[in-house]
Amino acid sequence: MDPRPMPTQSVAPHEDVTAMPAHHQQLLAWMIHHPPAARATALRTQGPRPARLVLDTNVSLDLIVFRDPRWTGLLGMLARGACEALMDEVCRNEFVRVLGYPQFDLAADRRVQVLQAFDALHRMPVSRECREEPVDGLPQCRDADDQKFLELAFRARADVLLSKDKALLKLARRNRRAGLFEILSPQAWLERQPASAPET
Repeated sequence: MDPRPMPTQSVAPHEDVTAMPAHHQQLLAWMIHHPPAARATALRTQGPRPARLVLDTNVSLDLIVFRDPRWTGLLGMLARGACEALMDEVCRNEFVRVLGYPQFDLAADRRVQVLQAFDALHRMPVSRECREEPVDGLPQCRDADDQKFLELAFRARADVLLSKDKALLKLARRNRRAGLFEILSPQAWLERQPASAPET
């Protein structure tokens, strides 16, 4: 693992700072050299279990492709282990497919870089962490293409599914009533997080 320290910048998790893109890019570069499995191993010795998140495709695109400064706080929390993002092959395959959309106009080498960052951002949970019971009782999303994220969050025992998709967000209340994981927008989740102490 790369011994370089994580790049730091003092920012509250929910702070909308438009000067963040350079720091955002530095965090992504640092995470590529610090694999999720290694970060997770370190976290287990550092105190309470970090929040387990599932990020839908659009949230991952915001973090990696568009480098949306609104979510730099989320990226920083992932980098320092305050939370972790989980994935499976099905959701990863969708991300790969979406990268090829012509509207993104991503060259082949850029797609490779983006996918490398995606893999650095996420961890695939091992089987002992996952539920074995069927997902039949999950709410059904109106957009069938988004059901995969609900199933991943359930199987991986995620705490929260982060999405900006209206069809998924509409299921949040039903999920809460059923005692399942939360479904929140990134902004709503970040606003719940305590402000970080200034980093040195």
